[in-house]
Amino acid sequence: MTGFVHRQLRDFAIAGAFAILIASVAFVAVRNRELIERQLGLADRSAAALAEDREPLPTVHGALIGPALPSPKHAFLRHREVREGAAWRTLASSRPDDKLFYDAATRFDRDHQPFVDLLRDGSGRAVAARAHGTEVAVAVTVPIAPASYPLLVMIGVLGLGAALTAAGALAGGVAARIGAFAGLAVLAIPTLLWHSWFAALAIGLVALAVVQLQRAGLTDRLARGLHHHRVAVSFLAPAGLAMLALVAAPFLLGLILGFYDHHQGTWSFVGLHNFVEILSGNGLDDPLNFWFTLGVTVLWTTCNVVLHVVIGVALALLLSRKWMRGKGVFRMLLILPWAIPNYITALMWHGMFDGQYGAINSLLHAMGLSGVSWWTSWLPSFASNVITNTWLGFPFMMVVALGALQNIPTELYEAAAVDGASSWQRFRHITLPHLRPALGPAVALGSIWTFNMFNVIYLVSNGKPGGTTNILVTDAYRWAFERGDRYGMAAAYGTIIFGILLLWNVLGGRLVRSKEADA
Repeated sequence: MTGFVHRQLRDFAIAGAFAILIASVAFVAVRNRELIERQLGLADRSAAALAEDREPLPTVHGALIGPALPSPKHAFLRHREVREGAAWRTLASSRPDDKLFYDAATRFDRDHQPFVDLLRDGSGRAVAARAHGTEVAVAVTVPIAPASYPLLVMIGVLGLGAALTAAGALAGGVAARIGAFAGLAVLAIPTLLWHSWFAALAIGLVALAVVQLQRAGLTDRLARGLHHHRVAVSFLAPAGLAMLALVAAPFLLGLILGFYDHHQGTWSFVGLHNFVEILSGNGLDDPLNFWFTLGVTVLWTTCNVVLHVVIGVALALLLSRKWMRGKGVFRMLLILPWAIPNYITALMWHGMFDGQYGAINSLLHAMGLSGVSWWTSWLPSFASNVITNTWLGFPFMMVVALGALQNIPTELYEAAAVDGASSWQRFRHITLPHLRPALGPAVALGSIWTFNMFNVIYLVSNGKPGGTTNILVTDAYRWAFERGDRYGMAAAYGTIIFGILLLWNVLGGRLVRSKEADA
């Protein structure tokens, strides 16, 4: 009887928590929706009033924006004339940024139709634009103070999901799968309220995947393993949570953003459009084809990794000789390029490559040679990047090779010398096979680092001349911050880069394993 009462109280508490959470979320959602609709209506009516030469409402900022005309000083620049509305004089203390009005006029010119929309800056302001002859009538509402919508929704949704999942876990069997699916699917509520159907679908698919894992019994085995190793898990949990927050969450967010387009503070779902635009090479603002940049990136990675391995192994072989004096000093000096932060090294080399005051051209002049204009043509500019990154990367390969060389038994070399093997034969049949297991992972890491080496490209050549020495990661940066804040396009670039590196590592791993099997 007591157990029955406890179960009833538990079910009642869970049901009461559900009711409170759902009622809170619904109340906040309805209240904020009413505020948003009110703001949209105010902006739309004020823009219509300005378009008809009437004054806007007293709590709305308004202005008439002239057409985009060529600048009298620079023909390639465009400027607009602004004629202030009456509301700007009455609300001068809270006058919004002029950029909002210019962006709204630009959007009106692009879409060729009136619009009213909510600004995505969290202020609750709405903006509307209508035609006024050759001008554009723009109205912007004042900020509002909505309820703590995101925070309350997230707290409520997380609590609801946890309660449903816990209830299912306590029940066991089919109820456990139902509870897990319901608990995870509830996380889609915020995305549905914010009209993000793609994110809601993704969360639903994750919930279905969890249910399938439960049916296969994987979650039960995982729970037993966690219980058995609970002490180790408690030590690993802080690092795991940090990785989840700093690596996994941004990674998933970047994947999702690749399916959206960002324009003038507004996000819109575009599906695979960003990826098609990149891979087809038809980017409206992209000066170079994606495939050309990919070719430069592959050539950049190949040249650097080859030079890193060759120079690093050669120096390691030299420092491992018994007759070599002062090995500790040389090792310390050769590791310095790796120890110094790479952006500082990149800036130093940029100064040395300067055509007028750089140390490299000064040295060439002292030797009776003519200086090089490093960033006016592709080959010298590309070479300056490779030289800088080679200086940064060879110490890593040298340290790895030194560690591997110290583990090679000296008896092998002595036996080979007795058998009459030459130096090349000893290197080929003894040194190289023992270096390969250590250099394999180092080459894979070096390839990833070099493929994404943003600092050197951006700080040394900055993509000159004309962006021809850009690599994929610097091109993604330019989409995000130099080509109209196209964050969705930059995220799509990041997804493509991840796919290329993943494919490279999978194929490289299989190739290495096949060679080891043949050996």
